Amino acid sequence: MSSGSLTAVPTPKKRRTYVRELQGPPESESVPGKCLFPTLPLELLAEILIQTNSPCDVLSVARTSKLLCSTLVCNTAADFIWRTIRKNCLPHALPDPTPNFSEAAYAAFVYDGGPCDACKEDTKEFYASFATRLRLCRNTRCRTGIRKHLMDVTTIFKGRAREEIWVPYAESTHCFDPTLDNAWPENPTILMKKSDWERFRADYAAFSALSPPPSEELQKACTDQIAKFPKVMELAVALQKWKSAYVTMHSTIKTKNEQWAKALAAQEGWDGHDLLDSQSYGSLHRHKNHVLEEVTLRDFLPMKPLIEAQLLKMQTHRQNQENEASYRQRRDDVKQYYNRLRSAGTVVPSLYEFRKLSVMTTMQGSVTGPRPNSSGLAKDMKNSALVAELVAADLKTWMASAREKLSELLGFPKWRSASKTKLHPLDRITARFMCQGCGKVAKRYEKERCLDFAGVCAHECPSNNKTDRKQVDWSVDRFVKDDEASNAVARLLTLVGITDEDTTARNTVKMLGARIRCLSCEHAFIIMDFPTLIGHSHRHDNMQTAILPEGEGSEYPFEAGLSARLMNMGSKPQKLRSDANYRCRHCIPASKSADAGIDGEGQVYTGESIVNESHTEGSQTGNQNGRQRNRKNKLRSMNFNALRSHLKEVHIIEMVSDEDFFVQTPAK
Repeated sequence: MSSGSLTAVPTPKKRRTYVRELQGPPESESVPGKCLFPTLPLELLAEILIQTNSPCDVLSVARTSKLLCSTLVCNTAADFIWRTIRKNCLPHALPDPTPNFSEAAYAAFVYDGGPCDACKEDTKEFYASFATRLRLCRNTRCRTGIRKHLMDVTTIFKGRAREEIWVPYAESTHCFDPTLDNAWPENPTILMKKSDWERFRADYAAFSALSPPPSEELQKACTDQIAKFPKVMELAVALQKWKSAYVTMHSTIKTKNEQWAKALAAQEGWDGHDLLDSQSYGSLHRHKNHVLEEVTLRDFLPMKPLIEAQLLKMQTHRQNQENEASYRQRRDDVKQYYNRLRSAGTVVPSLYEFRKLSVMTTMQGSVTGPRPNSSGLAKDMKNSALVAELVAADLKTWMASAREKLSELLGFPKWRSASKTKLHPLDRITARFMCQGCGKVAKRYEKERCLDFAGVCAHECPSNNKTDRKQVDWSVDRFVKDDEASNAVARLLTLVGITDEDTTARNTVKMLGARIRCLSCEHAFIIMDFPTLIGHSHRHDNMQTAILPEGEGSEYPFEAGLSARLMNMGSKPQKLRSDANYRCRHCIPASKSADAGIDGEGQVYTGESIVNESHTEGSQTGNQNGRQRNRKNKLRSMNFNALRSHLKEVHIIEMVSDEDFFVQTPAK
């Protein structure tokens, strides 16, 4: 068969999914995140750890993983590492432990911290008394008040303590009083923990010759404990001497390292506190103090560029904090100046727009840019006539376009007058506006529900984005004339016999008091004062009013500001709202009907129904009939919340105002 007649069919390759798993990664590759230190042979691990010269460091290594813990702690072959380091540690070799300690447990006994026996807070301090295992923190109150946790039993044993005590007591008076330095066995004072004393006293009662003869087992056990007692106390005394040398050397090394850091900072032109607070050098400084070594140039030079960068970052951060604090102070000063202008009656824009004025922008400065002295800014703005003139000029410039636009809305474009007795259209009481952007008003205009010129300037539209809370820029194009309020005020002035140009118009309508009656509310006798009239006018398209003669009015007096007091937060308004002595004024007929009568409870009934009741099929229970009759009562007493529901359901009044209800005074 010829070769040309053969067709080569390639064989498909199989995926090798198991070779890499069996062979492992190539030698040139390394598994990321895998630590090879625990896999070192014990001999190499010992060579590394012996260089630390501190059993505390070996403890830290052993506690990093279960593998290292089993290698260094649970493996008796590693005891030579602990012994070698213990003999070479600073300030001098640790004394040999008693047989009850393993090497790792002995290192933990000496170096580990724990809770303070006085305040129970964790501390890294050594035991104050190694014999009693009593630990104290650095708090002076704990050291001076530790005696209340101890029991002085010196006089109880009368010199027989060494023969009869097997519970360890304080090995030295120096443990708690630095002025004394008598150690066991020359220490004449026997101080025991109160808990140890209570336990010992129970056992001693059975062992003492004063009690009945104890059993041989207990006597032998106590004898063995007494025989071990000198070894325990000897180790505690030796550890006290080692600790004293350690504390002295640590204090010396710490002082030298601090002096070295101070000299280094002066040489490099750095701040000494910043150098010790820096992450790199601060860690080096604390580590050297911990291992009782002095910092040298050999340690410092490799990390000098990193320390320089960290110090520069700290200085920048501190400068930014100072700039921000100064900027906040200047903004607070501007806010105080703004509040003083408002309290003085000056027409000003909102605080957000006020800060945009050129003079205020200059006074506030910026966080990073040039700024005036913040400490003298408030005083300058309060006493400087130049600042007042500049602010007045900026306000006049800001309001020029607003006054022109709003005057056009009132029908007075480019209004000018030579008369000094005629008010500007924007200063008249008929100048009323509404924001078509949000339709809301500030709290001081809640009763009137519209804005005058000062309210327009200070108006702030809330942000639609609730997460951003960014201020909305003010614009005069958002405002329109409130025709309902303006027309209602104009009709009232016609009844009084004056015009809105008169400078006395505002005081004249204020003197009317609660003698203004709404004729558009034909079903009820509604009276109000002038501010309430402005808000009430929004309920009618063409509100008609009348002025009642002095001394004539409703038998139910009008109380201005009552609804605002009841709507406030607090326990007192809440208690007033719960009182069931409020009655609806809209349910009082405009004229007394012949068929109206008052029952014994002071409730008025008429033949007509206030609410169109829907009659359900079937019979109703007596309770349901009673509730239906109660709803028909025109002057039933309610609490404030029930009154609000009644006005909304029956009279279609969403916002309760002072003219809608009255307080029913109790009969005398």
